[in-house]
Amino acid sequence: MQQRRKGLFWGLLLLTLGVLFLARRAGWLDVNWHSLTNLWPVLLILAGINIILERRGNPAAFITTVMLAVAVPITLFGFFSRDTNRYQVVWGDNYNRDHDDTDSDDGEDGDNGDDSDEADDDDNESDYRAERERRNDGVERSSTFTEAMTPDTREAVLKMAGGAGEFNIGGTSDELIKADTKQTVGSYSMSVERDPSTRIPTIELKPTDGNQHIELKDGNFKNRVDVQLNTAPIWTMDVALGAGQGELNLSQYAVKSLKVAAGAASLDVKLSDKVEQSDVKLDVGAASVTVRVPKNVGCRVKKDGALTSENLVGFTETGGGEFLSPGYDASAKKITIRFDGGLSSLKVVRY
Repeated sequence: MQQRRKGLFWGLLLLTLGVLFLARRAGWLDVNWHSLTNLWPVLLILAGINIILERRGNPAAFITTVMLAVAVPITLFGFFSRDTNRYQVVWGDNYNRDHDDTDSDDGEDGDNGDDSDEADDDDNESDYRAERERRNDGVERSSTFTEAMTPDTREAVLKMAGGAGEFNIGGTSDELIKADTKQTVGSYSMSVERDPSTRIPTIELKPTDGNQHIELKDGNFKNRVDVQLNTAPIWTMDVALGAGQGELNLSQYAVKSLKVAAGAASLDVKLSDKVEQSDVKLDVGAASVTVRVPKNVGCRVKKDGALTSENLVGFTETGGGEFLSPGYDASAKKITIRFDGGLSSLKVVRY
């Protein structure tokens, strides 16, 4: 019965989300979508009631499941839509859209202030508006970043961050890293620092403007990052994404540690059998996650998240949200996946 309710939840959620996007694009609904984000406490209330009713076996859990499946996509939709002809994209945690009003009122008491200061303020405001318009002009900009591979590089660290968009890791390169970015807003930067003693390089690829608030008319927005890596080093990866799509084809790399943090995203992660022990940590919000694991590798999944739907065909549940693949103890190579999800789904596929 619980599995049926989970299937009902995800079916209604996707159906509602699809109808909302279709209605928005067709202009059928005239709603201040952004105001819907104020309803997020309702989700917590419904989720709490749903969990209590399900654990008590109350038939009313069916009703709260339906209500939750409809309320979740409506609230999420508010985060991605501002009105019927604008999208809102937020990169970074802290942003102040304008200067505080109190700052502009400092000169009201007493004299009128220095005219040159007012002129400077006007110039700064004009520069700010011009820069904002340039970032929102819809023109696609491309950049390529590379770092040379050196013979002493046995291990490497990749830290990659992005807001909303499409992010891909896969393919091989003679360089240590080759990254291609395409975006209509902002830009990316890449830095490389080597540890003085171990000579392990830490590569950081991220948006140049860490804290920015951008509004784009007509949804004319593109943010795509494609990364190719050298297969020789043993990799440690830390990937932080906002909303969108992420395809991490790591099957050709030796990855000993992978951390992925994502918001409302669709993730497809393909792991390899090139290390004896690989640790994977997935921390997601409202996301659909598929992890592909080689059949010859023992896999342990540790799942946390009350509203997480899992599809772990062939795995044995050992209790406490832990699942083991067949022959796990006898496997020479092992992968541990720790999954912490909000309103999310997890699927593990053996290939």
